[in-house]
Amino acid sequence: MPYSQQHKEKTRKKILNSARELFSKRGFDSVTVNEIMEACSLTRGAFYAHFSGKSNLYSEALKYSAMNSELTKKKPKNISSKQWLSQLLDVYLSVEHVRGEEPCPLAFLATDIVSRDKAAKDAYAEAYKKMNEIIMDYAGVDATCEEGSIISLTSMIIGAVAISRTIDDRRSVENILQSCRQQTRLILGEI
Repeated sequence: MPYSQQHKEKTRKKILNSARELFSKRGFDSVTVNEIMEACSLTRGAFYAHFSGKSNLYSEALKYSAMNSELTKKKPKNISSKQWLSQLLDVYLSVEHVRGEEPCPLAFLATDIVSRDKAAKDAYAEAYKKMNEIIMDYAGVDATCEEGSIISLTSMIIGAVAISRTIDDRRSVENILQSCRQQTRLILGEI
């Protein structure tokens, strides 16, 4: 008896979550399909029912990660766009995010993506573009920011998180993140 569409989607999400976590922690080359499938308690056969290969999974995991990030959560009705953006950026530029289990693929795959195929690079570029659009949408409501300022801001915060991920000294990481939070507030008009 074939699996239901709901079961297939649930299985696909398990694989994507496993891949997102492992690729973000160790990069493409250091992760095997077997490790991804073992981490989500599924067989290698289940992998090929959903993905054509490891490169396909990498691209899809990047897209999935970006579409399920903190930034894509809906703004609560009882908070202004400015407050919501401030909260999102504070979470993004936090030690918990840098060390956390829900990594930002833009920061954690920044150097890994360079050696990937066109599909992965396109997925990364689309995720970056979407991040800019989301921040611009929130900032545009309560702040007067130009697109160039948002691109500068997103590049800075992605870089800050990527660099912080490589540093073991918590105090240095806190200084980097705090400096970037101050700069984001200046760029966005004291949010």
